[in-house]
Amino acid sequence: MLELKIGDIVARKSYGGDIPFVVCDIVQRGGKTVYVLKGMLYRIVADSYIDDLIKPDPKNTRSRIQNDILNAKRQATRNMTRSRLPLLMRLRSRPGKVLHIDGDRDFLERCLEFYRENNVKAVGMAVDEKDQPAAIRQLLERNKPSVLVITGHDSIKKNSDKYSLSSYKNSRYFIESVREARKYEPSHDKLCIFAGACQSYYEGIMNAGANFASSPGRILINALDPSIVSEKVATTERKRFVTPEEVAKLTISGKEGIWGVDTRGQLTIL
Repeated sequence: MLELKIGDIVARKSYGGDIPFVVCDIVQRGGKTVYVLKGMLYRIVADSYIDDLIKPDPKNTRSRIQNDILNAKRQATRNMTRSRLPLLMRLRSRPGKVLHIDGDRDFLERCLEFYRENNVKAVGMAVDEKDQPAAIRQLLERNKPSVLVITGHDSIKKNSDKYSLSSYKNSRYFIESVREARKYEPSHDKLCIFAGACQSYYEGIMNAGANFASSPGRILINALDPSIVSEKVATTERKRFVTPEEVAKLTISGKEGIWGVDTRGQLTIL
């Protein structure tokens, strides 16, 4: 009999065991034990019963995840904006400041490392998805970013209405957070907002005022995708606009994972 505890690495048999998860909570529902799972590479949250779970080799799983992260970084840095700037201009440039609010502390650390590697000033805060709307205003006033990321984990219920907010695990919190951010700064040019996670309610998030959001195709997005989007905007000159097509080429999930509107860059030439 399989025994599981919080922190164990698992995979779901019904999905071919292709996505690694970590058990983040164990709850009782209707007299049954339900395991709450968070993706280790993708921003997906899921519930499962024990009979659908297996325990893959932890060492091999972590090694695979590390390789996938490195591949994601290589893809994202292939066409970095600053590489096209003259050297003197690069030395005199100041990328936009990023405020990254994440429901997953481990994913937040990966994204902050990505910002550091690309010389982007970023402040990161780990805040549970349900608490993000209440925290947004104070964090914006304290840090005064030009790029805001609101992310974590999400999912859509199987065979549900994709245009119903009740079909999603955490999309309502992303939508509420974007609305609060737009009360602080209504201009899409002065504050670029990325919001969402795996399978999130793309249309609802965009209608709330985001520049970019996930997921138009209701697919999984990579842990690094939000930081890839914000790095691109932060390091693009203010006279240029970042297009959804450019973002789709850089991110792992592509146009089905993240889309948005043409957005002004936030890099200032001093």
